[in-house]
Amino acid sequence: MKISEKQMGDVTVLTLSGDLINVKMEIHPYVKNLIEEGKKKIVIDLAKVKWFGSTALGSMMASYSSLKAAEGEMKIANPSSKLQTLFYQMKLQEVFETFESVEEALESFE
Repeated sequence: MKISEKQMGDVTVLTLSGDLINVKMEIHPYVKNLIEEGKKKIVIDLAKVKWFGSTALGSMMASYSSLKAAEGEMKIANPSSKLQTLFYQMKLQEVFETFESVEEALESFE
């Protein structure tokens, strides 16, 4: 898994790429470091991710919880249709605000 970071105004965009099945997820520690730096508006771009396993999902949930506790926000951009189905089946659409593009996610912070 690879994490790329890009700052767009006061929003940090994290682009995940690679196979996120059966890997140790580094997203939660990465997000915790961003929170410590005062970055509390985060978009997770999943355009380069087709599927991920339960470890990745757990790390995303932990990241979301850490941001909420720090009065921050996390939004999801570009989930594949398979990931959208997973979110729906697990009722995660009630947790994660998802958008079809990074631009739409960025606009939602305004």
